[in-house]
Amino acid sequence: MRTYRTIALLAAVGCLALTGCDPQAADTSTGTSTSTGTSAAPAPAAPPAATTAAPAPAGSVPAPPKGGKPAAAVPNFVGQVLQTAQDGAQAAGFYFLSSHDALGKNRNQVLDRNWKVCTQTPAAGTTTGTDTKIDFGTVKNEESCP
Repeated sequence: MRTYRTIALLAAVGCLALTGCDPQAADTSTGTSTSTGTSAAPAPAAPPAATTAAPAPAGSVPAPPKGGKPAAAVPNFVGQVLQTAQDGAQAAGFYFLSSHDALGKNRNQVLDRNWKVCTQTPAAGTTTGTDTKIDFGTVKNEESCP
């Protein structure tokens, strides 16, 4: 059963890789086809608009993050399904995410919806640059957190 899942996963990854190589694929940003015979590259996407953090209360001004990157408070993801936590982190502006097996069994979190968050680093409420990595300590949904 596990072999079939692995084969299916590899086939899906292969199909995705091949669709990126199609020179006649539709340009989704303009709705036009690039089948003119030329290999003109699509225009680069505009960078996301810079966001500013809400002003901190008097007496609790956080140090600005390195390099002038936008800062944000890290939401609390403990108790959420891993997929929901990842979606929430991205909505808050954090895109550098990782996860690990909190029970130390070195299991990979392949289907994120089958795992729940037990711990997170940095801790919830920490104000940090949005380029900071958030790491989730996870267990299977039916397991208890350590």
